[in-house]
Amino acid sequence: MHKSSFKGTSRFQKFLNGNGFYVAIAACLLAIGGVAVALVGQTLFHDTSEGVSQPPISTAEPVEQIVTNQPDDRTTTTATTTATTTTTAAQPDLYVLPCGNLVQKSFSGGAPVYSATMKDWRVHNGTDYSGEDGQTVRALARGTVSAIEEDPLWGEVLVIDHGVEVLSRYCGVHATVKVGDTLDAGDAIGKLTSIPCEAAQAPHLHVEITVKGELVDPVSVLGLDVRYEEGAAPTTGAAKSTQSAQ
Repeated sequence: MHKSSFKGTSRFQKFLNGNGFYVAIAACLLAIGGVAVALVGQTLFHDTSEGVSQPPISTAEPVEQIVTNQPDDRTTTTATTTATTTTTAAQPDLYVLPCGNLVQKSFSGGAPVYSATMKDWRVHNGTDYSGEDGQTVRALARGTVSAIEEDPLWGEVLVIDHGVEVLSRYCGVHATVKVGDTLDAGDAIGKLTSIPCEAAQAPHLHVEITVKGELVDPVSVLGLDVRYEEGAAPTTGAAKSTQSAQ
């Protein structure tokens, strides 16, 4: 019996001796496969209680909802453009001609010119705009009525203060406004009447403008197109004068 066991053992040993290498290889492969399966299992079904963080959960809203909530830029742009256009259209004129665009006598720029009424030579410190008796006279720019007076030479005179040391003086005007009234360019200020020291001329409005106390050419200041009666066009290039009319 002892002999039989020995033989069996010898056969097993021979098998191991002949195939043992392959058996060992197979055993190693099985071990590696088991480890890999275990690792994959841990990756797919890990336990958060062991400190392994869960994949972040997105809280972003659907793209469709975000796009829907965006403002309509086209509507905003259109509204802005419309408002701008309306504001621009509402802007008043800065300057207007006070009594037509026909100049009867020009600003002389300090040079003496002949006065048919006074029969002498004197400076002409304003511009005479042709008109008709009773014609409406208008403020040439925005301002406040600062004076209304009667002058023995210039008749009824009205003065408007335009701010920034600019004044306009209208001679031969029966005022329909009062001192302190605020006016826009083109507002009616009175009716055309006569001017004693220029009575030999046809009906007209005499306008003077001062800037910081200096007389300037009204036509140049307003910059608006005018026509001149024959012989009325300015012959000097001077734009201002500090002399007073006699």
